[in-house]
Amino acid sequence: MVFSLLAVLQAAQAQFEGVLYYDCTIKNKTLTTLYESKTKVLLESKIFPMKEGAADIGAGKEQDALIFDFEANKATRLSSRHKEAITSEMVPVTADRPGKLKDGDITIEDRGAEKIGDYNCHHYVVKLKNHTSDLWITKDLGVSSVCMISQFDYYPAGSMLFDKLKAAGADGIVVRSKAGDVVVNLTTVQKKIVPPSWFEIPAGYKKL
Repeated sequence: MVFSLLAVLQAAQAQFEGVLYYDCTIKNKTLTTLYESKTKVLLESKIFPMKEGAADIGAGKEQDALIFDFEANKATRLSSRHKEAITSEMVPVTADRPGKLKDGDITIEDRGAEKIGDYNCHHYVVKLKNHTSDLWITKDLGVSSVCMISQFDYYPAGSMLFDKLKAAGADGIVVRSKAGDVVVNLTTVQKKIVPPSWFEIPAGYKKL
């Protein structure tokens, strides 16, 4: 029984490999997809305007894709419009540049266990200076290398916030996030091996 329990715990703590689909619908619908391997993450996002209460699929706009390479400690933004791949050191990708935050600017409160759909989660309240976000994170699927705080806020492993979340036991999969009126929900999970070629810069892109 002890060995069986250990096997279950190790499986739950294993690095997630597969695809995570997220939906954020407020004024527009934003669909975000994370493709994860053990060492890399490809993040794609598309925005759809709402028309008569439904997403206008034909009018969707692709956002720049992101590739996080944790072995090289690099982040690459793929601009399909300009056919450019812009690579930099690994940093959080957010609207307000939280990489400038100091350790004392971040607080994390564990509100305890909660069930979201089929997932056993812990509810965390994250405060970044004057901004507060609620995260519901599960270990049922394993651990992730990127924490999605809100609609376009991504914190990779090694960032100050991610390390604090990990220390609090919150390095699992985000099932739901809430920042003000913006709510992001995990809608679909596919556990599978993502082909390595998906994490490469496409042919024909200029590297910057």
